[in-house]
Amino acid sequence: MSALEPLEIVQLEDDLYQLQLDFVHAFLIHDPIDGWILIDTGYPVKRGHPNIVIRALQKMNLTTSAIKQILVTHGHPDHVGNIGEVEAQSHAPIWMSQQDAAILEAFIPVRPIYTPAGDPGKQIPFFSPAPVTHRLVDGEQIPLAGGITAIATPGHSAGQLSFLWHRHHNILFAADTITNVDHHVMIAPSNENYTTARASLKKLANYSFDQLLVSHGADLLSNADQIFQQKWLPELIAQTLNSKQK
Repeated sequence: MSALEPLEIVQLEDDLYQLQLDFVHAFLIHDPIDGWILIDTGYPVKRGHPNIVIRALQKMNLTTSAIKQILVTHGHPDHVGNIGEVEAQSHAPIWMSQQDAAILEAFIPVRPIYTPAGDPGKQIPFFSPAPVTHRLVDGEQIPLAGGITAIATPGHSAGQLSFLWHRHHNILFAADTITNVDHHVMIAPSNENYTTARASLKKLANYSFDQLLVSHGADLLSNADQIFQQKWLPELIAQTLNSKQK
C-alpha cells in the first residue's frame, strides 16, 4: 500500500478541532447536548486506503458512532469525498444546501468549474453518494451547538454555504469562498460563476466574526472580520474582476 494521506488534528477551542486532511480541512464541533458535529469530510482517499475521517476520529479516541450531525459546505469531492462511509456507520443526519444536495445524492453530476482564464477545472474523482436529511436555505438557523447560521455563498459552487457558529464571539467557516495557501489570499482557483463569487464575498463583509476558518490554507484566529473587510476583501474582489470567466 502506498503512503497514507497526511493527517493532522489541531485544537482551535476547547470544543472545536480542525482536521487537516491532506490539502483540505474538515472540522469537529463538540457540544455537551448535541454531541460531535462534523463539518465536511475531505477528498476521497486512494483506493484501498482507510477512510481519512475515520482515521482522524480514531486518533481522537472516537468512533463514527460519536458523530451525531454532518454539515456540508458544498458538493465538491474535496468536501464530501469520504462522507459515504462516515454516514453509513454513524447514521448521522446530513445538512447541506438544496442546490448541492442533488450532487451528493447522485441525482446530478458535479457542475463544471472554470479557472479565471476560462479553462475547465480538474477532473472530478468518484465519491460515494449519501442521503441528505436537511436541505438548508440562506439564513436558516441550525439549532445545534448554540446556533449555527447557514449563509448562502455561491460562486465556487452554486450551492455553497458558509456557516457562522454563534460561540467564541462568532466563528465563520468560510468554505471555498476564500483560500489562504502559503499566506496567499485568493479566491478558489476554479469557480462556477465569478460574478456570484464576488457578491458572496461582499455579503460576508456584513457579518461579525472573531475567527475565519478556511478549507484550504491558514485561518484568521482573531479580529477576523476587520482583517477580512479592510485587507482581504479588496484584493479578493479584484481577483474576481480580473477573470475572463463570468
